[in-house]
Amino acid sequence: MPLRTQYATGTPCWVDCITPDLTGSQAFYAALLGWEFTAETSGYQLATRGGRIVAGFGGSPAGLPPNATWNVYLATKDADHTCVEVRRLGGRVVMNPVPAGDDGRLFLAVDPSGVVVGFWEGHRDEGVVLADEPGAVSGHELRVPDAVRAAGFYGELFGYRLAPRDERLELELNGSGLARVVESDQGRPMWLPYFGAADPADAVRRALAHGATVVRSGPGEPTVLRDPWGAEFGLTAVTTP
Repeated sequence: MPLRTQYATGTPCWVDCITPDLTGSQAFYAALLGWEFTAETSGYQLATRGGRIVAGFGGSPAGLPPNATWNVYLATKDADHTCVEVRRLGGRVVMNPVPAGDDGRLFLAVDPSGVVVGFWEGHRDEGVVLADEPGAVSGHELRVPDAVRAAGFYGELFGYRLAPRDERLELELNGSGLARVVESDQGRPMWLPYFGAADPADAVRRALAHGATVVRSGPGEPTVLRDPWGAEFGLTAVTTP
């Protein structure tokens, strides 16, 4: 069972879904990925699988459009310093670093490509605990109009480099591929998580039966879906441990 308690600086380390229908969204992902939920605060839930944390869920603040979104957070050891660097490199901070109970601190920004991205400074477990197996986060995608521009920002911030791999582009950090880069001007630029499935075709069928729609699909490619409230995510094949 791939368990994690530490993440290198710059590594995608946490995902959460902010949704206008917390109950409905939880029911959808419980049916699709086998998640259970426990309350972290009055407005924020932790999604678990087999008792291990896989994601977070929160209700949308009042006044926002009635659409859900998945947010991806990158690990930092110093949220204040990273916040300064994001601004220096042309990003826009939309929420300054704030405490998340005793667990750590976070902030949210929009990068120069228009992508919402979170940053997490963990004080104990530094992010998602269970990963890279069915029902858990098993990869990430950065969808942007200009891959070189996006890589420049994350390269200056954390040392990422853009690298070709198997006829696709990836963001690498210290030689490890951490996110697929999809260069597209269709749809909103975004970071999105991939969730593992032992049988992705079956998982896609079940997602569609529960109201999801297909955003992108192709032979040998992770299928990207949009849940009934608008949050996009991918499904990718992983082997049951």
